[in-house]
Amino acid sequence: MKYLKFAVGLIFFLSGCTSERTSSDFSRSFSWVFQDSIQVAYMGELFLLDYDPKEELYLGRWNAQEEYVVFDESGQIKHTFKLSEDGPNTIGWVQGLNFLEESIAVMDQSKGLHYFSPSGVFQKKQEIPAGYFFINGLNFAAYPVSEELAYIRPERGESILNYPSMMQNVYASDILEVLNPTTGETRTTMPFPSNTVYSSGNFYNWTFPNILKHDNEWILWMLAEQKYFVYKEEEGEILLSKVVDLNLKDAIPMPGISMNQYNDWYEQYGNVIFGRIEQIYRRDDDVVVIYTKGVSEEIANQYSRDNWEEWMAFLESIPRYAAIFDTHHELIQKDLLVPKGIRLSSVVNNNGAIIAQKNQEFFGVEEDVLTFYELEFRGEKE
Repeated sequence: MKYLKFAVGLIFFLSGCTSERTSSDFSRSFSWVFQDSIQVAYMGELFLLDYDPKEELYLGRWNAQEEYVVFDESGQIKHTFKLSEDGPNTIGWVQGLNFLEESIAVMDQSKGLHYFSPSGVFQKKQEIPAGYFFINGLNFAAYPVSEELAYIRPERGESILNYPSMMQNVYASDILEVLNPTTGETRTTMPFPSNTVYSSGNFYNWTFPNILKHDNEWILWMLAEQKYFVYKEEEGEILLSKVVDLNLKDAIPMPGISMNQYNDWYEQYGNVIFGRIEQIYRRDDDVVVIYTKGVSEEIANQYSRDNWEEWMAFLESIPRYAAIFDTHHELIQKDLLVPKGIRLSSVVNNNGAIIAQKNQEFFGVEEDVLTFYELEFRGEKE
């Protein structure tokens, strides 16, 4: 059941949405709007992972229990399941997953791509050339490229034994591996962009590449960069088309360290809360970028990483902002404060609404349902 009434407290958080407009082509000032909500009767924490626009289904996971939940636009739970824990189709470590070919595709750390029905029934397995591994989790399992499948390029063999050399290779190699499901042959595409912080020769940890596909447009953003990169799919190749710099003059950059001192990065910079892009939404009429500007070490040092609840509350309190670009990736407006009391997901539904979960801890409540807000922007002419 959907509800159009919202907690009054949320409305007040919208009043602080001051922002910067840099495009002379627009005479409107944008602000966040809570246009609708979905309530899901589920006793657990759900982290939204994907949305199936054809079936209008949401996919979420309760990380603590490794349970997956599929629910519809009305909030009705359609399926709950856990992935195979034994037998020949056991999933060892989920690296990424998404809706694909009317199934849920799951990329395993070392056992290939697995397909499950929306109810969690194993369907098939797609082998990937052996010996691969991923350094960390991914924001998707695989996307189609014509008749092939593209996924984040994994590492292989004993490359991890020489970590500095492996990271130098990561910072210069193609982002994606492309698999022909019929022949099992692979190739790479999406060249690593040049002239980034990763070109300095310093160590910036893994890039944590996030990729969003919208028709033949692919968008890449990475941990240390306050830019995003637009690629175009042309005859099976994914080629760099545009670099978009957020120009965050007051943001704290991610510090690097000499590559041969990579083991010292966390000791030296573990409390540097740097600015970064957290999420990008590609909608039919615009592009929305969510980012932070970071927090000074003086403030961060007031909180203890050893106190998990305190540290997480601190991280959630860091201001988040939105920038709106047109479909040509030209800036319309930026520095729109994200409302407090919500946790943005990676999901945009068929109506173009950005889905965010109500943070019950923020409001000091414990409810029997999970509330997901549908957020939009309202433009007011000046």
